Amino acid sequence: MGRIEVLPSALASQIAAGEVVERPASAAKELIENAMDAGAQRCDIICDGGGVTRLSVTDDGEGMSEEDARLSLERHATSKLRSIDDLSHLTSYGFRGEALPSIASVCRLSLRTRRRESEIGVTLETAGGTQLKVTPAGLPVGTTIEVRDLFYNVPARRKFLRSTGTESSHVTNTVEGAALTRPGITFTLTRDERLVRELLRANTRAERVEQLFEQANLVAIVGERGPLKLEAYLTRPERARPGASGLWLIVNERVVRDRMLATTIAQSFGSVLGAGHYPRGVVYIDLPSELVDVNVHPQKTEVRFVDPRATADAVYSIASRELGSALSLPPSPRNRFGVRNGNQPRTPGISMWGKRKPDDEPTPDAALRQPNPADEQVVEAATVTSSSLPASSIADSAALIATPSAQSTGLVRDISEASTHSTLLIRENTAQTTSGDVRWSSLRFIAQLRQTFLLCEGPVGIYVLDQHAAAERVAYQRLLDQYRSRTMAAQTLLFPVSVELSPEQVELVEQRSEEIAAVGLDVRVRGRQQVTVHAIPRLLQRASPERLLCDLVGEMARSGGRGFSAALEHALSLMACHGSLRAGDTISQTEAQALLGALDTVDFAGHCAHGRPVVAVMSYNELERKVGRR
Repeated sequence: MGRIEVLPSALASQIAAGEVVERPASAAKELIENAMDAGAQRCDIICDGGGVTRLSVTDDGEGMSEEDARLSLERHATSKLRSIDDLSHLTSYGFRGEALPSIASVCRLSLRTRRRESEIGVTLETAGGTQLKVTPAGLPVGTTIEVRDLFYNVPARRKFLRSTGTESSHVTNTVEGAALTRPGITFTLTRDERLVRELLRANTRAERVEQLFEQANLVAIVGERGPLKLEAYLTRPERARPGASGLWLIVNERVVRDRMLATTIAQSFGSVLGAGHYPRGVVYIDLPSELVDVNVHPQKTEVRFVDPRATADAVYSIASRELGSALSLPPSPRNRFGVRNGNQPRTPGISMWGKRKPDDEPTPDAALRQPNPADEQVVEAATVTSSSLPASSIADSAALIATPSAQSTGLVRDISEASTHSTLLIRENTAQTTSGDVRWSSLRFIAQLRQTFLLCEGPVGIYVLDQHAAAERVAYQRLLDQYRSRTMAAQTLLFPVSVELSPEQVELVEQRSEEIAAVGLDVRVRGRQQVTVHAIPRLLQRASPERLLCDLVGEMARSGGRGFSAALEHALSLMACHGSLRAGDTISQTEAQALLGALDTVDFAGHCAHGRPVVAVMSYNELERKVGRR
């Protein structure tokens, strides 16, 4: 080993630049954040050649004096903090004093700035962090930083850049992320002499999201738990994508990458979102600064929570409840975001989860972990409602959906009344609906189309339901509820059905006999490769016993033998799919209306257990336009 020496300043800056400036978009992010920290109301970005040839950021912020401008190009020079204690109360984007000198060390940089109280501005020019040239200049108030020939003195780094189009798209994403964090700032992006983004100042986060997701039908979520506040605008399950690239996560007005939060949001959709799929949209999380550590990553794209488990639990609690409610009602063509509770006025001092006593106010992180009394009341209400109905009625109601022709009109009336009673209790306790909402039971069944679709009339338009998807959602929810309460009613078969399985599957049946019995299947081993099915869930009595068993065992095997709970939702969704009313089955008006009433009693009623939409809507206004009446 050689003798230890202190690195030259220029070399140290270039090494630091490797951590901070990964690509042109990284430089754009740092410069835009500096503009926002300076109090800018407008930020104009110019990107030529993917940001390599030229990258310019102009703001109308407070500007800098000549002395501050000189110091801004020195390493570890910052106006954002003075002591280590300031790190736990940061309200600015930058704080390390490394970004600008790191950028300057790998490009030709020009800085033009003027303070409002100054009559003249100053221009600084540097190349590779050296050859500083300072000249006075007449300039408007604010700052313009122009980066040219990025990585001109680090050719190895330049080789790793992607195509011009790819680098340009990354710069565009950076601008969009900054616009989402600060709706009150106007952003423009000119790319290769063409204006590609003009995001005018917005009054609310919802308006800013609407600017960027013009064609998306988003579901709005607004809620809080303890010190955590959540505001999200997410696409419906049918528009989910593999991977989380389309999901913006913004913590304390800072765009971050966090796999835990992305997974939590995806899990909040329950079974309607496939594995590995994530919604598109924006999630805003606001927490006290002392509960979030932003000093984790050189690019400040990652954060660390004081209590990550409590944070995830709070996000899941709010998101799952709001999504379950929002996706349980038929979509209204009149509502841009599907916002119901988001537009409701809030009483000061009362969160959407109820009032907290001031004398026993918990600490912030303890409040995140504290069970929510309102959540427990809703769960209790739903449980009591389900258990208050006779098990036979619940089973018969699903059996009606599975085999409509075998049920009597009197039973249909009883089920409809029970469903209405259950719906009223659940909706009253959640207190989520408003006068603008449409309920499934309020739709009037008109006709069955091609023995597949149910044509219904609603107050705002025409609703076309996929009868199989609707019946599958009801059957799945009731299967899941009965499994959880261990009240699964079984229907004994007149003759046992023999099923051949592989030796491994037979062994799995023997090991997991209790879990299999809990879902209403009575399976007995008869040989090394043979079992017999003696009973199936009463809810699925029209399904093939062999198909139900194969679905269940197949999911258990795919879960790696870790138990049925690992594959519970998927297994029950397959069983519900194969045991529900199908395309080609005839349904009467009374039975169709009972199915509509049953949809009011389940969460995520707008989508089947596999995420497909249950209904398509056409407003009367749209219909009138199509036939020329408007």
